[in-house]
Amino acid sequence: MIDIRTLALPIRVTENKYVKSSLEDSVHFGSLEGYKNIESQGIGDEDEGKIVGLFKREKSKITIKIPESDKEFTLTDKDFMQDPKMEYGLKDEMEKRIGVASFGLLTFRDFELDRSFNNRKYFKLRIDTLDDIKRLIKDKEKLTGNKCNLIIFSNPDFFSSIKESGYEADIVQYYDPYNLSQFSKLKNGNKAYCYLKKDYFKYQREYRIIKIAKDKFPQEGENIKIKGISKRVSIFSLDQLKTLQLIADFN
Repeated sequence: MIDIRTLALPIRVTENKYVKSSLEDSVHFGSLEGYKNIESQGIGDEDEGKIVGLFKREKSKITIKIPESDKEFTLTDKDFMQDPKMEYGLKDEMEKRIGVASFGLLTFRDFELDRSFNNRKYFKLRIDTLDDIKRLIKDKEKLTGNKCNLIIFSNPDFFSSIKESGYEADIVQYYDPYNLSQFSKLKNGNKAYCYLKKDYFKYQREYRIIKIAKDKFPQEGENIKIKGISKRVSIFSLDQLKTLQLIADFN
């Protein structure tokens, strides 16, 4: 029996002109470095490959001590153009070698009960989830200038194909950069920095496949075959997605 609470549906926003190749196990990897450069267009993150801790200016007290003497002075919020921050990240040479294929994961939390009939329950996507997906599609269309659709992948085929490919993959963890306790735990934790992003981006629900090149990853990206990843996929427009139902039978 499947526990519906562990549901994970992989999704990807894809330009219409690339749908055919996506159905033939072709996966586009962009460079991690390149994603930093499109931050202003709503998809990329200027802090890719880093973890950042921020201090609110009006609540911060930073003291500078001069080593050669006992003199020290305190900086105030007026001394900063923006919130002071700490950051830790990948080394430049490693960052330039990383390619990223970004997907999303829909979980049971993204659905709500629509109706029940006998022992069968029908769930539909939550309004806020639909809004987030709409935002993802608009982001991609703005970036590329092309119309896009959503591809939903078969859970077992998707994850087993990644495992067999040998590529590294994991869920992106989102964090509050102003929560310094969380920052400290993540900084010293086991999660690689390329799987950490500020919570501004949590609407993306991102799941990443990582490829590490021997040298610099191509700036224009690279299309890679991952055998079986597109087996039993479905293509949805945003309007069609509104009619998507999750059906569960309870005995």
